[in-house]
Amino acid sequence: MPSKHLHLLFRVVIVVLLAFLSSCGGSAQPTSTSNSTPLPETAATIAKNPSYSSPIAISDDDSLLVVANTLNGTISLINVAGDANAKLTEIQTGDEPRSVVITPNKAFAYVTNQASGTVSVIDLGSQAKVTDISVGGEPYGIALTPDASRAYVANSASGTVSIIDTASNSVVATISIPGVQPRGVAITNNNGGTGQQFVYVTQFLSQPTASGGPGLDQGSEGKVFVISSTDDAQIQGVITLAAHDTGFAADRTAFGGSDKEPTFAYPNQLQSIVLKNGRGYLPNVAASPEGPVKFNVDTQAFLSVFDVAAKSELSGGTINLHAAVKTQTFTPKLFVANPWAVAFKHASNDGYVVSAASDVLVKITLDDNGVPSVVSVPAEGDTTRVSLVEVGKNPRGIVINNADTRAYVYNFISKDVSVVDLSASPEAELARVQSADLPAPGSDAAKFLAGNELFHSSRGEFDEGATERMSNEGWQACASCHPDGLSDGVVWAFASGPRKSIPLNGTFSPQNQTGNQRVLNYSAVFDELEDFELNIRGVSGGKGLIVLQGTADPDPNVKAFDPPNSGREQLHIGGFGAWDAIVAWTQFRVPSPVSAHRGVDPNGEVGQQIVLGRQLFTQANCQACHGGAKWSTPQVDYARVSPFPETITLGTAPEPPAGQLSRFLQLVGTFDPANSIEKNANNAQALGQLGFNPPSLLSISAFPPYFHNGSCLTLECVLENQTHREAGGVTGVLDDPASRAALVQFLISIDATTEPINP
Repeated sequence: MPSKHLHLLFRVVIVVLLAFLSSCGGSAQPTSTSNSTPLPETAATIAKNPSYSSPIAISDDDSLLVVANTLNGTISLINVAGDANAKLTEIQTGDEPRSVVITPNKAFAYVTNQASGTVSVIDLGSQAKVTDISVGGEPYGIALTPDASRAYVANSASGTVSIIDTASNSVVATISIPGVQPRGVAITNNNGGTGQQFVYVTQFLSQPTASGGPGLDQGSEGKVFVISSTDDAQIQGVITLAAHDTGFAADRTAFGGSDKEPTFAYPNQLQSIVLKNGRGYLPNVAASPEGPVKFNVDTQAFLSVFDVAAKSELSGGTINLHAAVKTQTFTPKLFVANPWAVAFKHASNDGYVVSAASDVLVKITLDDNGVPSVVSVPAEGDTTRVSLVEVGKNPRGIVINNADTRAYVYNFISKDVSVVDLSASPEAELARVQSADLPAPGSDAAKFLAGNELFHSSRGEFDEGATERMSNEGWQACASCHPDGLSDGVVWAFASGPRKSIPLNGTFSPQNQTGNQRVLNYSAVFDELEDFELNIRGVSGGKGLIVLQGTADPDPNVKAFDPPNSGREQLHIGGFGAWDAIVAWTQFRVPSPVSAHRGVDPNGEVGQQIVLGRQLFTQANCQACHGGAKWSTPQVDYARVSPFPETITLGTAPEPPAGQLSRFLQLVGTFDPANSIEKNANNAQALGQLGFNPPSLLSISAFPPYFHNGSCLTLECVLENQTHREAGGVTGVLDDPASRAALVQFLISIDATTEPINP
């Protein structure tokens, strides 16, 4: 008999023996201590509800929470029976735990560790880790079949789903998932939880449609892949999530359109999925990339809906949560930026969407067909407002107990759990339970956390008493386009022209050398992270962080290059300069995704291709543009002073940032002035005639599409561009398709552990 089953049998025997002694007048009684979990009333074998991936999970008897503390590499067990709301213990897992599930009998928890490539198995009785199961690259989401016999794990880096047999705690099958970064997982609970079930896996980043393309409002689509629990060999279907009218209009006269042109957005950043009554619900940050890039027309707050039986998007089901805030009559308004998770009551059609960047829950309700709508409530002065519940900082997960009286919300930045009273009217936070320790005030770790907080907030709270500085009415955060500091894969119509969001992991070298920072953006229009103050103000509509001396008033003299923006008078958070904290977090804490090839056998077929590809990389002199620890050679190698010591080449853009540091640009054959997408904010030719600032290759395979305009969906396509592959001045090395194939394998292998190739 497997050790897991022996352990369960032992627990049952102990419980029966204690009950017998008690009935006979014996003195033996179970002892309750601060580090023991309450025993379930019954040992359930079938889950009550469909399982879904989340950083927080609740046991079927409503007594125990398990919370993944991503930033601490631990999980916490919290006793919530009878509103105890007491932390029991904290258990070490692997690096970056992301999702957790609990078996129906409350015996075990399974935790995905994104950076470690493992799933930790936790014995909830002994409160100890049993084992770590190796799965694919960067496991993110996990869900259980109703009988907990299998766990399905979405491996975002390797593009696979690992199937774990929980009796042996081993991987018994692996299914390849097409597309980009599988993340969210949900499993049905059909037929009383017995027999065949269906597994739904989200693709995190949307990809271009067959007739569309990057940079277009309707040019991309989301995907959900369907797997059968009785078939480990193939995908059963693909659900496509299309672009929809946002309910907002844009002034596109500068682009040849009208001043009130309807805008569309496509679902993106699909990291969560929840099933209810034959429908699937996916909160996401939808993208409307056509110009102008402005807060009220670029990122939207979608809740996409699909029909489980039909395996297709539900007609009329998808809504934009922002549209409901737009129509509320109460002011000020708070938009629900970065919807990240959702949960529903079990006995009613009410639900709550987690707005990660706005630090709130937004209440929704479903009609008889499962179509959601946002709940509005009366407010002061005969007005109405969207029903919101304030929670902790950067909420990213939510569960609701079976009694529908409590919601528990995991707050990523404040490292705590909000306990929300759902029986109150209106719903309100009842308690806050610290899940993991916060860093010591004034420490480097506290500075990194402060920068992380601001990067992921659409609001902001500062030592000076200033609030709501990061965007207009809480519309968006830096993370709306750079989740976890990386890339949303969207090609946006910036003032310089079409520009794909660049991940920040290559801004500094993995060794974090002082001053080792690359020149920024595809057209080298910025050289400091603080220059993005212009984006906070101009794109997000916020007041920003750089202020006049001794005040909280925005300093109007903010430009790229001159005067330098680092070291300026700025707002403070936790005693740290706001921009100083964001820069420190970017330099030391933005992760580089793990390569799917990490740990590959160097003597195997793929390993030999990687070795050959590295040689070809050097022979073709790719390191001239992509060498060094940042895998990008352009870096700030001059003093940031006024007057600015570098030559600024004026581009054709009508407004800042129009100046380019042209000595860092390379002609790589990717700019086509005849392409209709190559337009700037005044419908004139975009920047690109002088070339482009070489991006970092660090973890490059995680961030398609490629090039500034997203014109290549694959690395193979990138190398088919002859001008680009010969930019190092060496011809002929990569003309052979077999050589290019080997180089692609090397490019896929590059991550923070790869030895750099110096220029």
